[in-house]
Amino acid sequence: MGPRDEFLIPNSKIVQLDIKNAIQESFFEHGEKMRKVVFIVLIFSISSIVFSQNLGEKKKKLEDLQDQISREQEHIQQVEEQKKKSESDLSSTKKKKLQSEQKIKKLKKSEKNVKKELDTTIGNLKSTSSYLENLHALCQDEFNKLLFAHYRGVIFSEKRTDTHLLASLIQQTADEIEEIEGKKSGLEKIKRKENRKYEDLVWTRIVTNKKKKKYTTQIGSLEGEISNYEKEHLAALEQKKKLEEEAAALDELITKLQADIFTEHYTYKFSTDKLIWPVKGEVIRGYGVQKSDQYKVSTKNNGIDISAITGTDIVAVEDGVIAYAEWYNGAGKLVIIDHQNGFHTLYSHNSSLLVSKGDKVKKSQLIALSGSTGSARQPCVHFELRKKGIPVDPMNYLE
Repeated sequence: MGPRDEFLIPNSKIVQLDIKNAIQESFFEHGEKMRKVVFIVLIFSISSIVFSQNLGEKKKKLEDLQDQISREQEHIQQVEEQKKKSESDLSSTKKKKLQSEQKIKKLKKSEKNVKKELDTTIGNLKSTSSYLENLHALCQDEFNKLLFAHYRGVIFSEKRTDTHLLASLIQQTADEIEEIEGKKSGLEKIKRKENRKYEDLVWTRIVTNKKKKKYTTQIGSLEGEISNYEKEHLAALEQKKKLEEEAAALDELITKLQADIFTEHYTYKFSTDKLIWPVKGEVIRGYGVQKSDQYKVSTKNNGIDISAITGTDIVAVEDGVIAYAEWYNGAGKLVIIDHQNGFHTLYSHNSSLLVSKGDKVKKSQLIALSGSTGSARQPCVHFELRKKGIPVDPMNYLE
């Protein structure tokens, strides 16, 4: 997770001064016998200096690895966000396509019904027009008969007939013609209305079908994007996993190197049986290996993540000396406290640091304000407890 304990590296100048004093005393007091001892001490000192330089190089490499992991994590987050957007667009487009299909189905049904009504109206209109033509022919025939009877009576008075009945028949036929013409006019209006309705339905179906085809194309494109995002996401996770494994191996090596260098005795005890919490909040990510059910990927957490809104007070869990207080790669603004008993505590992702390296702090003293700096995805406090540089589960020590 965070920086390894640079503050544990010995001062090479002090080592060299001690060696010089040892050499001078050896020559004066013991002569030739001590020259061998001095030679051994010199070899040990040179080895220690080289060992310390090697440790520094390993720590620098670890920092570079953690920086790569942080960038890879950002890449993974970006890919996840892009994938979620594409999935949202895909869901929306599928919904639109389904609505288009349902609309087309309803339109086809409406078209069928309106076409049936239109055909019925056209049939009735044809029948009415044919009947009206017959009435006109009948009326013309009756009128001709009336005209013939009238002139025959004028010319041949003895053959004069009563034309009132014939005139009455003509009037009835004319009245029926007027009625049928009104019916025909009404049917023509209905035909025009139903025809417009049918044409509108056909046009709407054509337009909707074009939209459906467009949605089908979009769905194929979005599914392709999502497939690419999934491949990119898996590749990024694999790369992140490799970097974490390399960082973990290097972390283990650094811890071993430090353990080999330092032999100081520590009590490994605190002032109370249980430590106070650095901040009050819900533990949103526990210690150890964390599994993702969604992506079937596991990651290791060297501490716990405690949810806390930005600006929440963070306190020291025990007395100690500030060993580190500044920005550190993915950890963001980081505080490390050396409790001088073999334990160190780390507090990362802070928005503000209220202490400096070398400060002595008391239990419950305010040291920082919570935030989401570094690689944090949400405001929280990442808290670690390290025993001789090795992470241990904080939950076993907290109240």
